[in-house]
Amino acid sequence: MPTWALALRLVGVGWFLAASVIIGIVGGLYLDEWLGTTLIFTLLGVLLGITVAFYGLYQMVKPLLDFNNKGSDKE
Repeated sequence: MPTWALALRLVGVGWFLAASVIIGIVGGLYLDEWLGTTLIFTLLGVLLGITVAFYGLYQMVKPLLDFNNKGSDKE
């Protein structure tokens, strides 16, 4: 894989992580305001955003790790 492709993939991972957490926070704030609750949905949104971010991170980086492991098995 060319170096530029790897760099673009890692930039995409960073954007995905940030977007997941921000969407969770904004969605939680919106629900708290709409329902008149205090921070419960914001905290749930943060937890959901972080969970989605780490799962997505794993799924995006897994092919890179598999590629490196297959490449190092050459004897």
